[in-house]
Amino acid sequence: MSESLRRGLRVLAALSEEPATASRVAQSHGVSLSTAVRLLQLLADEGFARRDETGRYHVGSQLLQVAYRVVAGMDVREVAAPVLRGLNAQTGQTVHLGYFENPTVIYVDKYAGRSPVQMYSQIGTPAPLHCTAMGKAVAAYLPEAERAALAAGLDYPVNTDRTITKAEDYLRELDAVRQQGYALNLGEHEAVVSAVAAPVKQPDGRVHYAIDLAVPNVVVGEDELRAFVPRVLAAAADIERALGY
Repeated sequence: MSESLRRGLRVLAALSEEPATASRVAQSHGVSLSTAVRLLQLLADEGFARRDETGRYHVGSQLLQVAYRVVAGMDVREVAAPVLRGLNAQTGQTVHLGYFENPTVIYVDKYAGRSPVQMYSQIGTPAPLHCTAMGKAVAAYLPEAERAALAAGLDYPVNTDRTITKAEDYLRELDAVRQQGYALNLGEHEAVVSAVAAPVKQPDGRVHYAIDLAVPNVVVGEDELRAFVPRVLAAAADIERALGY
């Protein structure tokens, strides 16, 4: 029974990559044609596969419904936690998970760095979209119309002499974020803190979350901050894979 279940799961996984006929399934999985037909028919009976007019089998709607329910029930904070802990341990720097809630991004998780100089941030507090790396990382991936409306509606309070203060400059910055895949905050929110952030794409491709790595400028310079970019991108990709993107 367990071997039949294992074989059925492997067939289902293969169909998710490429539709196949019963003979193709039999050949690629090393089973007889009758066994392949029986497995595929069982999957089809339960809604996990469907057969088209050419005789090829595809993933069925039942699998999509199960996947959707699993993803919808995921706690992003819980999924991201081990990745963020790893990034924090590897770098010794503060890392956050943030959630987009227009017109801010809310810190929903934080792992403090080891430096005696730290940025002020607490779980549950909002951060501005125009001058934080995490805010830019989320805003950059909004649909174009939403992005334009957001940029036009922000107040752009000035925090430091590096803070973006105009909608057109903000939109150019968001375009750059989309092109490079990450966002920077070089002392724009707090003069003594900089950060690099990456968006976290969910299975539907939308970006509601982002992660960042924040550093004290007196300890870590811009070049050193940029050296953390690959690690932040890799961490975001690990979270995305765990979410099913």
